[in-house]
Amino acid sequence: MGCNPLQLAQVTALLGGDTATAATICAGTDVAQLGPNGAVTKWTVAELRGAQNALDQVEYGLNVSFVLASAYQVFVMQLGFALFAAGVVRPKNTVSIFIKNFFDTCIAGIAFYLVGYAFAFGAKDGYTNGFIGNWDFALSQTDGSPGSEPPNPWHLFIWNWSFCSASTTILSGSIAERATFASYTIYAAFMPAWVYPVVAHWLWAPDGWLSARNANDRILGIGAIDYAGSGVVHLVGGMAALIGSIAVGPRVGRFDAPGSTGEVSAQLYRATAAPQLYLMGTLLLWFGWYGFNPGSKLAISDYLQATIVSRTAVTTTLAACSGALSNLLLNYGRHRVWDLLSTCIGALAGLVAVTSGCSVIEPWAAIICGAISALFYEAGEQLLEKLKVDDPVSAFPLHAMCGVWGLLFTGLLANEGYITQVYNVPPGGHRMGLFYGGHAQLLLCQVIAIAVIAGWSAFNMCILFFGMKAAGLLRVGADKEATGMDMAACGQYNAAGAVNVHSSKVPTKSDAVLAAMSLNMERRMNGGPGMDYSVRNSSANPSAHNSSLHNTATATTVTTAAATPAAAGGIMLTSAVGG
Repeated sequence: MGCNPLQLAQVTALLGGDTATAATICAGTDVAQLGPNGAVTKWTVAELRGAQNALDQVEYGLNVSFVLASAYQVFVMQLGFALFAAGVVRPKNTVSIFIKNFFDTCIAGIAFYLVGYAFAFGAKDGYTNGFIGNWDFALSQTDGSPGSEPPNPWHLFIWNWSFCSASTTILSGSIAERATFASYTIYAAFMPAWVYPVVAHWLWAPDGWLSARNANDRILGIGAIDYAGSGVVHLVGGMAALIGSIAVGPRVGRFDAPGSTGEVSAQLYRATAAPQLYLMGTLLLWFGWYGFNPGSKLAISDYLQATIVSRTAVTTTLAACSGALSNLLLNYGRHRVWDLLSTCIGALAGLVAVTSGCSVIEPWAAIICGAISALFYEAGEQLLEKLKVDDPVSAFPLHAMCGVWGLLFTGLLANEGYITQVYNVPPGGHRMGLFYGGHAQLLLCQVIAIAVIAGWSAFNMCILFFGMKAAGLLRVGADKEATGMDMAACGQYNAAGAVNVHSSKVPTKSDAVLAAMSLNMERRMNGGPGMDYSVRNSSANPSAHNSSLHNTATATTVTTAAATPAAAGGIMLTSAVGG
């Protein structure tokens, strides 16, 4: 039924002169049933609902894009971890570091997909117990159908996998140079499948027993705040690094080099570090942290969300800057040198520490957090030296000790107004740091979180690593360690430094020949002459050797052990570079 001319005129007037829309409305039965006013009202409501649905989809798409972009940024941190570790370990182990960082990411992806994600966040009908998730194994219940916002969206798996992968890879450099690939493969499956997901459920799942997001049953009425993972990611990974380092034991000669103290030994073992690698690694990690911390809001589509994300980026930046400067000055005060590695580690220490409270602390507090993190890092280093634990990349001091400080700092200087914004809780209830007038409930929650996270990670890692040690799966032989994992395990002879004066290996003729070949290739690539490949016993015809040195403009002698040639087999390589 159509409209009569009078009704059409009324509908057109109500629509502000929109004759096309008026004709559409009049083509139906609404005008006859509801009158002109009712028909226009019904049409307007339908249009508003359609517009709201479109806006909801745009908002959802914006938030998903933000989370995925942040996840991709966090994934770049894998390259940062690899470059930093490769820059710190001895060059004969560079390739092995790279491949471990690559395949642990792949293993973590499969393990987290099969069981880890379900243990962390799986909740049938929106409910599970406070200890562990129990649903959505292998993403079997993840809903990707279009038309409405899915309850278990795809993008959250990618987001949480990037965090899980980062936590898993923290250990890789700690057991570098002497652990078997088999043992690391087992660890790389165990961590994302079991150890990390349980802790993630405790603090980040809506019903985790420690979670500040647990609206129904927050511990002490507040819950522990670990916004982006000082505990969940870094303390878990740092404790794994500590237990792994203890179980595998120090590198040969790390603490028992004749006539050297532990500190001198540490300097020697890092004398072959590659500054260009660990600097690039540090900057990539810093870049990734802008996805790690601000991205943890998981949304950016309204004013409040955008404000929280922006503030988090500011506190993240300031903590990194103050940590770098603090550790630089601390190292200069002790050794009177401007040390690049200390500066890089200081920046990372500040980033690890601020990760817990980055969204709920003031910018000035972030500067304090970063500056003091250098002291916690240094305390961890001194503890390792005292206990004679060999951690080549300082993963325990950097991730565990600074993670502990970050959790404690949140309990001291979390701002009540920011907690209200971030966690959508009403003001009051002493939800604030101790120094803001809180009654220590939040600080106590943070201490409980530190204790259970460290205990859970250490307990599981002790079972894993000491079990592998008992089975003879954990450590390579002394000959492979001496040769370097690049050659012994990866089949690649990486660099001229693969056999060098800082290696505490027992020299063999094959090692000497490999070193000579590597040096020769390097010199030929640089346009110089080759090198004498002869393998001489130091006791054979010394006069001929002296004559060779005398007749050469420049001579370089490379020995493959700190011990005397006679005691170690007497192998000496001589290279002569003409003038």
